[in-house]
Amino acid sequence: MKSPHDHALRQPLSDLMHERTLPIYKTPVAVRSWVYLVSDDQRQTETDWVNSLQAGAPDLWRLAETDETTGRIWERHGEFSTWLKYDTDISLSAATKADLGFCRIRTADFDWLTGAPGEVFRSVEISVLPYEPKPAQLQKVIDLTQAVCCDVFDGAARIWSDFRMHAKEDKLGAGRIYVQDKGLENDEASRLLQTLIEIGHYRKLALLGFPVARTLMSWLKEAEARLAELTSDMASQSASQEQLLERLMALSAEVEARVNAVRFRQGATEAYARLTEDRLVSLRETRVAGFSTMQEFIERRLQPAMRTCEAASRRLDDISARIGRVSDLLRARISISLEVQNQSLLKSMNVRAKLQMKLSELVEGLSIFAVGYYIFSLVKYMIDPLLDPHLSHLLYGPIIAVILVLAWLFIHHRKKSIGHSDL
Repeated sequence: MKSPHDHALRQPLSDLMHERTLPIYKTPVAVRSWVYLVSDDQRQTETDWVNSLQAGAPDLWRLAETDETTGRIWERHGEFSTWLKYDTDISLSAATKADLGFCRIRTADFDWLTGAPGEVFRSVEISVLPYEPKPAQLQKVIDLTQAVCCDVFDGAARIWSDFRMHAKEDKLGAGRIYVQDKGLENDEASRLLQTLIEIGHYRKLALLGFPVARTLMSWLKEAEARLAELTSDMASQSASQEQLLERLMALSAEVEARVNAVRFRQGATEAYARLTEDRLVSLRETRVAGFSTMQEFIERRLQPAMRTCEAASRRLDDISARIGRVSDLLRARISISLEVQNQSLLKSMNVRAKLQMKLSELVEGLSIFAVGYYIFSLVKYMIDPLLDPHLSHLLYGPIIAVILVLAWLFIHHRKKSIGHSDL
């Protein structure tokens, strides 16, 4: 009975540790595995197909049907799915020794694959026999001139593989790995097969990023040239700021589009490469004279491709950072230009203000005389009828002076009151 204090994920996470193990505990055994790349649009079709293969509550990630001699397993991963079939009902007959157990499991005979959506990306068949073959026997099924051979699991088994597709017996073709059981015990056969399958799958999946990186490198060369030309034009001021900004924005948009397009593949490539390296370490290989180990063979071919992917990723990040710096410089240049324009505008506004001040003072002076003239006219109309003309002419001078002084005081007082009200 479940304890009321059990965490909801306690049992599922415990089961997860044993979920992907192969239920193969004896040899001889023949194993065939397929990798299907499945797009997001095909996932629902895959789910419907897998649900049709099983009875009871469906599992979205794994389906396994096994018995004492055979088994079929489907597993869903991030961007791919794997299909696997194995057969342990093998006798060490002369026929088995002749073909070393290969071609027992074919694509056409695996009915689970008839409705599997996606594209076949990899297929491999592994034969495990407690039998040491002669070189001539191996040469018939594996090209020994470029083969890998090494002891694994501290000498408990020896493996051979040429990493080539053999399509003679199956139109889809499959890679071949022959494993000589030299004393595998307990679950070592299961762990060895799982490790060999994952090494091959992850190795090839990692290489998906290589064509993307090569295409990206070609585009980066052209983009870097455009950025260099833009920077040169900005330094020489041979193009307007509007033109430079438009070109920079266009290049920046292209870079961001490339980042969005390749970022997932770059991350997946790095993850697959690390998984491959981890699985190679877990093989615990020992060299066999005259042959490369699996780690040497894979690293010699995988590492250059991964270095190319890493270089493309670094260059993409670098050009993005350089565009950011050029953008900062262009913004600084535009900001300085605006400040210079603002200073020129303020200077011209100061000149205009001074000119307006002088005009205002001139108008003010004229206004005093105009106001004085109108007031004197009114006073004259009042004085002329009352006084003798000779006497009135003597008073005109002082009256005009008083009127002008009063007009100036009035206008000056109004200017001061207007100034204080603005504050």
